[in-house]
Amino acid sequence: MKTDAVIFDIDGTLTDSTRAIVSSWNRYLETLPYNHCLLTEESAGALMGRPMDDWTRAVLPDLPLDLAREITEKMEMQENEEIRTDGTDLYPDVRETFELLSKDYDLFILSNCGRGYIEAVMAYAGIEEYVKGHICFGDNNLDKPDNLKKLISDYDLKHPVYVGDTARDQECCEIAGVPFIFVSWGFGDVPNAAYRCDAMKDLPGIIPTVL
Repeated sequence: MKTDAVIFDIDGTLTDSTRAIVSSWNRYLETLPYNHCLLTEESAGALMGRPMDDWTRAVLPDLPLDLAREITEKMEMQENEEIRTDGTDLYPDVRETFELLSKDYDLFILSNCGRGYIEAVMAYAGIEEYVKGHICFGDNNLDKPDNLKKLISDYDLKHPVYVGDTARDQECCEIAGVPFIFVSWGFGDVPNAAYRCDAMKDLPGIIPTVL
């Protein structure tokens, strides 16, 4: 069974946006009349890959979730604009690897991030032309396993693989029945992963070995 699609996580797999998120969110939080918790690089790193509601509760713990979500969405919009103009910390060889992989596979991005974040990172990375589709928590409030199943159904994917950096990513793949490739440079550790990649440029050689 030949792999027909590669689905990528984004934070910890394609980029580390901790610096950009902490800077933009904290500036916005400091303008609010509500009790709030500023982000640190450590706390933001621990939240990477979690649904956006977890981020919302972390920074605005005392507000009703609906109101806190409205504020978080505004912070996400500011963050996305800053990433488009000021950038994010991309990992090495992202664009070159996407260009190479796109010759043999359909490429997708799936994340638990907010709406517009994937588009901002793709624009900064210069990979928009290689990505056939993307989906995230911010689009529909669905967690990663459900969005993984939805993406597979929407694009009629037969033999996709998922590339991510955390045990949660592996768990989502097990739920959806998708092979998982662990990348070692991100935020997590998955010592029992069946497939491991230690450099983005090595990924084209690993994908054909996935059963």
